[in-house]
Amino acid sequence: MPHPFALTDAAADTLRPALRLERFFPQGLDAETVRRFFPRSGLYLYDADEFVISQGEESKDLFVVSAGSVTVTKTLGTAGVNLATMGPGSLFGEIALIRDGVRVANVVAAEPSTIFRIAVADVLNLVRQHPDLGRHLQELARQRAGG
Repeated sequence: MPHPFALTDAAADTLRPALRLERFFPQGLDAETVRRFFPRSGLYLYDADEFVISQGEESKDLFVVSAGSVTVTKTLGTAGVNLATMGPGSLFGEIALIRDGVRVANVVAAEPSTIFRIAVADVLNLVRQHPDLGRHLQELARQRAGG
């Protein structure tokens, strides 16, 4: 089970390039601003070999690797296929956000990793309270999902 991890300004600012937020936060992101915009979200420490996402589970949260790395795999029948290894600044989870909410792959921490989990409730709240920023995040998810 992931452990909550203290959000520093440096960790908060890893969200800016991952989410392409330079237009909204040209001077950088600090921990206080991230907590204000993403109050239900947070930074978590995952142990090596710990699942971040399991294929088939229902969830629409987004994730950004702050430190460490994750391996993305997909189970096809009885075989597993390695799809990618992602490091700091990588965004994942966007396909379930814009589609039906069912995870299409497994994501496992390849080493001890800190990962920012962005709660879908925070994204929906941004759409309502800050429409430009909310639309930006939705469009980013669509682009990343290839649709």
